[in-house]
Amino acid sequence: MFYLIIALMILGYYFFAAPKSIKNTLNIIFIVGLVGSFVVLAILSFTQLSQSPPEIFVGLLMTLVGVLALKDMFALTTKSNQSKK
Repeated sequence: MFYLIIALMILGYYFFAAPKSIKNTLNIIFIVGLVGSFVVLAILSFTQLSQSPPEIFVGLLMTLVGVLALKDMFALTTKSNQSKK
């Protein structure tokens, strides 16, 4: 709850009282924080994914092979039916 109050105070300062030079600095700080959060979430999701049962990976691999097979089938050319005269 404490950090939520601090975050709301910073956002209030950013939107209502910060001069232009401070806003540019805060934009960079927010972007760095956002990228850091995404990196942490990516690492946590990878560790959670590595603990998944192997059947999930087999299913994903089979789905990928199926999609690639469909892509190749749609890329095939069709013969035109020409009757001999």
